[in-house]
Amino acid sequence: MTTARLDYQIFGKKYHTHFSFQSKNTALSNDNQFEIELNEKKMNSEIHYTGSLTWKSIQRPSVGLKLTTITLSIATINHDTPYEILQNGYQSWGVTTVYNKTEKDSSPLMEFLRVSEENSYTQHSNKTGDFISEGVLVLWNHSLKSGFILGVSDISEQNCKFRVVLNALGHVETVEVIYDLYYSPDFKTSISLTSIKMVAITGDIYSALEDYSRTLGKRCGVKKIDQSAPSGWCSWYYYYTKISEKVILDNLKEIREKKIPVEFFQIDDGYQKEIGEWLTPNAKFPAGMQFLAEEIKKANLKPGIWLAPFLARKKSSFFQLYPEAILKDEKGNPVPAIFQPLWGLSNTYCIDVTHPISQDYLENVFKTITKEWGYTYLKLDFLFAGLLDGVPYNTKVSPAQKYRQSIESIRKIVGKNIFLLGCGAPLFPSIGLFDGMRVGCDVTPHWSIQTIRKWLRDKHALCTENALINTLNRSFMHRNLWLNDPDCLIIRKDKNQMNYSQTILMATVMGLSGGMLLLSDNLSTIDQSRYPILEKALELNKICQESNSVPLGFMEYKFPRGFYNKGGAFGIWNPEPKQTEFSLYFPYPIPFENENEFWTKEKFLNYQYDKDTSRLTIRLEPYQSIAYITKSNTIS
Repeated sequence: MTTARLDYQIFGKKYHTHFSFQSKNTALSNDNQFEIELNEKKMNSEIHYTGSLTWKSIQRPSVGLKLTTITLSIATINHDTPYEILQNGYQSWGVTTVYNKTEKDSSPLMEFLRVSEENSYTQHSNKTGDFISEGVLVLWNHSLKSGFILGVSDISEQNCKFRVVLNALGHVETVEVIYDLYYSPDFKTSISLTSIKMVAITGDIYSALEDYSRTLGKRCGVKKIDQSAPSGWCSWYYYYTKISEKVILDNLKEIREKKIPVEFFQIDDGYQKEIGEWLTPNAKFPAGMQFLAEEIKKANLKPGIWLAPFLARKKSSFFQLYPEAILKDEKGNPVPAIFQPLWGLSNTYCIDVTHPISQDYLENVFKTITKEWGYTYLKLDFLFAGLLDGVPYNTKVSPAQKYRQSIESIRKIVGKNIFLLGCGAPLFPSIGLFDGMRVGCDVTPHWSIQTIRKWLRDKHALCTENALINTLNRSFMHRNLWLNDPDCLIIRKDKNQMNYSQTILMATVMGLSGGMLLLSDNLSTIDQSRYPILEKALELNKICQESNSVPLGFMEYKFPRGFYNKGGAFGIWNPEPKQTEFSLYFPYPIPFENENEFWTKEKFLNYQYDKDTSRLTIRLEPYQSIAYITKSNTIS
């Protein structure tokens, strides 16, 4: 039996109604106002679910009606098998990793962190074994090599998430599909629900997840991605907002003189007069942004620029001139999107992306930046703001729909040849819209979560460790949904708390990922001895462009312990602060005895290999990483 619950509001007052499906695929709500149709189609090891919601009362829907969520309970999971789960974060910065029955799904204590890092419509329970995963959920029993993938299977009409409750034995007690509606629909026709599917898996869970991702990408309009992933330089992780025309020109000169082999040169936050005032450079950029784009092109590089198109601060001319185009809550107050102290000690707000004034504004911004200034690489940041709750101009579209429509409009304005990189973006509603996607939080010049963020219970806090965890655990998205962006590589000694081993580990993971690879240092002050780190990371990255890399120890470790690429490279690492011995399933040729390690050029001896089980046991020092490129450059 499947049951369902619809939550809704009338002029802000909350209501709910229930549905019970027996043998039929339709169910009438217990208040006789709504009907849900749920179609279940079995195809080999998959079950596909499609559905719709219809207003069935003879009366018109109540004025002030706002649907909030539909929750479907699915009863087809084996309840006698213990599982661990892969929980996927909502947007670029949300942590994606493995959890078990003893752990909790907790949100940050501070509301502004929750809104800017998680799905603002999701309530995580902070109860043991109770998890909500956004877009896709994996249930896996490692010893039995079996489990399930539950995930979105088509373009998101609504953002869709999956709740699972594990009991003390790890058995599944509850599996629910939750649709984020949060709009006032037009009931002239039925409302289609985002299609989902459940896939039963035996054998290789990572291959199954890649197959799922590949199929989803095709359903969402992703064309075959055979272009190389961009490499480049970004201003953010050394200068942050303290950039200037001189800083940009100085680093451009360094790239040209040192012949650093990158493709893009990206100007990040700090050039604009104000957040929401993108076409007016501040006083540190006297010659303007078109001048810098032309200078970048003269250096035979592609010019890139950062902007947060859905954000505006109160001081911006847009906010001052068009307050009606700022998203408001039910009380008429602007909806805060993020608190960023680098911009000022007050909130930053989101524009109403459905408002005609906002749409005209975005068209002018993107036409100017691409067609007049000449930038061909755009990093669009803080995109989660496009889905925040409020009272939009158009109340008839869901948050996912208004977001997709806005990004589709931006793509139409800039054209298909402009590289769009999403960041801080809701992942599953973004499929088919971007060339590249940030898949983790910001890297930092420190390894792990800082103490204050731990006190705030902020598991998504920006740090290099979290960024690399996501690079590994979301590698199934690479070239199936977009080109993965693991964020920037930091190789400098100054303004960097990471030690040399952590820096090499960072370079190894990013290089072997085969994804985008941007450097973010002051190129005039980098110690000359550090440049080989970038060169070697680019070398690994080039080898891994032809085929996707497989994370080693996937679903065994929160931080998978390696990458393998059949193009001829692999790496293994210890992300712990102590010497560690661990084992991996490694059914590939091992060149340890015949070839030198990539970074040290020495033989590596601290391993044992069991041919019968294909288990590699390896001992590594704190944060040590090893990498290999085979002589033939091909691993069979």
